[in-house]
Amino acid sequence: LDGARGMSGWRWILIVEGIPSALLGVATYCCLPNDAATAHFLSDGEKALMELRHRREYGNTKSSREFSFQDMNAAFKDWKVWAFCVAQFGVDTMLYGYSTFLPTIIKGLGKWTPAQVQLLTIPCYFLGASAYMAVATVSDRTQKRGLFCVIFGILSVVGYAILLSNVSSGVHYFACFLVAAGLYIVVGLPLAWLPNNSPRYGKRTTATGMQLTIGNASGIMSSFIYPTLDAPRFIRGHAVTLSMVAMGTLIYGLLWVWYRRENQRRATGALKEKYQNLSDDELRELGDQSPHYTYTI
Repeated sequence: LDGARGMSGWRWILIVEGIPSALLGVATYCCLPNDAATAHFLSDGEKALMELRHRREYGNTKSSREFSFQDMNAAFKDWKVWAFCVAQFGVDTMLYGYSTFLPTIIKGLGKWTPAQVQLLTIPCYFLGASAYMAVATVSDRTQKRGLFCVIFGILSVVGYAILLSNVSSGVHYFACFLVAAGLYIVVGLPLAWLPNNSPRYGKRTTATGMQLTIGNASGIMSSFIYPTLDAPRFIRGHAVTLSMVAMGTLIYGLLWVWYRRENQRRATGALKEKYQNLSDDELRELGDQSPHYTYTI
């Protein structure tokens, strides 16, 4: 398509790859229900069950479903939200660097044509997508996030460590698969983990906005750490990315440990004395600060 209708090949790539996303976006807007009551694929019994589950969710009070500046300030003051933001910046460095420079990295591993390089990226992305869908399913069913973030974050770190080592091109290509296997999991799961632990609407929306904004800012740095002068090994880019992913994985590990210990403290009643003068309705208004609230780990 290079030259067709006066446009370069790279423009056609963006058009062809963008059309499915645009069509899916329109279809999603038309087909995705807003809630259980409008879900056409659920029976009346299933709709009633989902509504009951929603009402029974601890901290799901009327005020918690409305935005308030008090909840917004609570998000800014919560150290856990900032920890998620810093970790997201670290792992998103891998997301932008890998997605943008994978063809360049593969090209530096051997003598291939541009078409062959593009074909060699497909298996990496296929593995990454497959791993993400599989782990996301297991994570949702078990309601566990942190452990998967740590395991697959370490897997990506190992992949970058191999890319930094002086081994054959085949081993370097294998390392690209390791990075891809952990990439979307360690980037995607925290985007569900933080909202899971923010039951009040105002805090949840503010925290998620902070997480996405700070995480996406890593794309600015990622565009400068793989200069063409560093080809074909890209030592600097791999080293920076490895350190950032390791930092993010460490933070997720610490959050996982903290959430587990906090759940254990609450289960043993360690916080009951602190809130003994509050009614159950007042405790529900506390959201994730309530001694009855259980964090998703």
